[in-house]
Amino acid sequence: MNLINYYSSNDKSQILNSGTPQFKNTAFYSLKIALKSYFSTYYTMVSKLNFHTDKVEKISLSDSYYESYIETIVHFQHFFELIIKDLLEKENPLLAVKTIDKPVLLHRLLLKEDITDEEYNSLNSLEFSGALKTVCELQRAGRITNPAFEIFNRNKGVLDTLNNFRNRIWHRGRFILKYHALDEFICKYVLPVALEVVELNEYTHYKTDWSPKRSKNIMKIDVLLELKNEYKKAVPDHSKIAFLKEVGRTEYNQELIFLFRNEEKAKVYKKLEDENKFISEVLECPVCGNLSLLNYHDYDVSFEELGDEIGENYQVITVPLIVESHVGCIICKFEVNKFVKNPSDYGYGDLRFWNVDKS
Repeated sequence: MNLINYYSSNDKSQILNSGTPQFKNTAFYSLKIALKSYFSTYYTMVSKLNFHTDKVEKISLSDSYYESYIETIVHFQHFFELIIKDLLEKENPLLAVKTIDKPVLLHRLLLKEDITDEEYNSLNSLEFSGALKTVCELQRAGRITNPAFEIFNRNKGVLDTLNNFRNRIWHRGRFILKYHALDEFICKYVLPVALEVVELNEYTHYKTDWSPKRSKNIMKIDVLLELKNEYKKAVPDHSKIAFLKEVGRTEYNQELIFLFRNEEKAKVYKKLEDENKFISEVLECPVCGNLSLLNYHDYDVSFEELGDEIGENYQVITVPLIVESHVGCIICKFEVNKFVKNPSDYGYGDLRFWNVDKS
């Protein structure tokens, strides 16, 4: 049995039509997956990150980080590939396919006769590198005036690099960008191109299909724009990047949030938390806006010396300490440790997480 034909039958498959207006490929699903995966990279490393941001590249990466990295690179590349092919198809369906070995279908396309989606999808489409080369050469030759083609030609180096990283995942699976290097590559290079593309007239209608929800973001910030702008600085604040990524990760989980405005309910949830943790106060969550952000403390000890070390009264005593460790929202699951500063330190109102300065 030919399994391809079997599963391609109308009762077992369909041609994708998503969004309003309809879009005939998965480009914006891939963009959404790429962003969700990138935003999660701080969350996957939160147990390994500490106050010393300059030493992050020396720590071991987590298995969850590897998964998020792979999803980020593969799906950003997939998004751009499908958008490029969509633009080529709109110019002429023949531009987006390899050599056609079906003379009748080729002739019908040359005569601009209508063909079905099934017939068109039976043709082998260009791979990413071939599609990008076609777009750039047409733009440089002045054959096409669509501003989208200029965006891809201007950023060909970025997209070639993204494709290289994707291929190194896909074919050998050994290459991984470290934590800060991924931040730089995505925020400084990839994200600006993606934001230019989604603002094109052809694609502005699909924003709700891929963008994070900001219905309750009480800071009223655009995470994507903030991330892009932070990497315009000579020295980006890595802790701010981590904070913004966690806001973005949580915004994609807005469907999990329900109304939670009653302070007494927060106190009830507080009692249900891990008994080995101490929670000093309940704060307003910067994402869902509920009074549900718990300030967690860990128990620790310090050692103090009493008396002269060579004297008979010398002793070392332990002093119990309660140390702030992290804040976490019990509603939307926003969570940061003290790698991140208070939001007010980044200029986001008077919001705070910590009772003492970061040290």
